[in-house]
Amino acid sequence: MQNTVYNPAVDNANNFTSVYGLPPNVTWPNPLSFGVTATFEDPITIGAARDSQQIGVGNGFWQIDSRQTYTLFHVFTANITEGEYKGIINIMGQLRESDAVRYMTVVGGTGDFLGARGLASCVLVVIDRTPPAKWTLSFELDLYY
Repeated sequence: MQNTVYNPAVDNANNFTSVYGLPPNVTWPNPLSFGVTATFEDPITIGAARDSQQIGVGNGFWQIDSRQTYTLFHVFTANITEGEYKGIINIMGQLRESDAVRYMTVVGGTGDFLGARGLASCVLVVIDRTPPAKWTLSFELDLYY
């Protein structure tokens, strides 16, 4: 999945795949941005390079869900539209951003992935924090039917 964050400072309104909500209006210190939500619509590509062939789209959101550690709760669908297998894979789970490998649960699917269950292992391939921030995530899926 290839992600590019919307950033009005560099005027990339025509070239972004995710947006962040504002931190909640709270009176206590919030160093981990507890409650911040981001929504995304990221291209899913065959490889990690930004110019790799697109085979689908990942749509969903994540929310920072802990005040003690930097963890995010993800919910998204991988809509695979190109290639030998087509359909939707539903993925969700909590993960720690600091983990080298982040694990989420495959909770279902449609099309060729109908009834899929299993494990989604996610690795951060590259991150570029230069505005607009961009990163690439690699997923390995262990699916069971």
